[in-house]
Amino acid sequence: MRAFVAVEVPSGAGGTGSAASPAPNHLTLRFLGEIDEPTAEFLLRSLGPAVARVPAFEFVLEGVGAFPSADRPRVVWRGVSRGEAELRALARVVRETVDASGAVRDPAPFVPHVTLFRVRSPRDRERAARLLAPNAAVPLPTTVGVDSVQFVESQLTRTGAIHRTRARFPLEGTPPS
Repeated sequence: MRAFVAVEVPSGAGGTGSAASPAPNHLTLRFLGEIDEPTAEFLLRSLGPAVARVPAFEFVLEGVGAFPSADRPRVVWRGVSRGEAELRALARVVRETVDASGAVRDPAPFVPHVTLFRVRSPRDRERAARLLAPNAAVPLPTTVGVDSVQFVESQLTRTGAIHRTRARFPLEGTPPS
């Protein structure tokens, strides 16, 4: 299965003002790629106790940027201002748990952001140029509460990915649901 570990971002937190593309609903802490069922089962048993020691917190989504750059965008995102240290600490706990599962290690550093969209077509390029222009209206900062981590399966289709949350793990101080 294709999977990732993330924190939920409320609908509308993307802040781009576009009805054509739904707002993102997660901030990925660790993309797992294709994993087998034993690895998934290990993570479903291990992530809960690991993240239960991390206190709940808030972060702020602010600004718009692009990877690899605004001149050649492939991914358009909202960045994180306040709460970045807490997100990095949570991502480190998740990474250590995933590494213990035997899943393929991801050498890329964690960069806290919420992907708004991927640039795959001329229409996407135009949209990216509008959002990344120096005189573009900047979305208002959005505060996001983090009280759990999700293990999410992702199925790719022609119209985009379909995500299904398999489990939700509460952070410290959060009652289990």
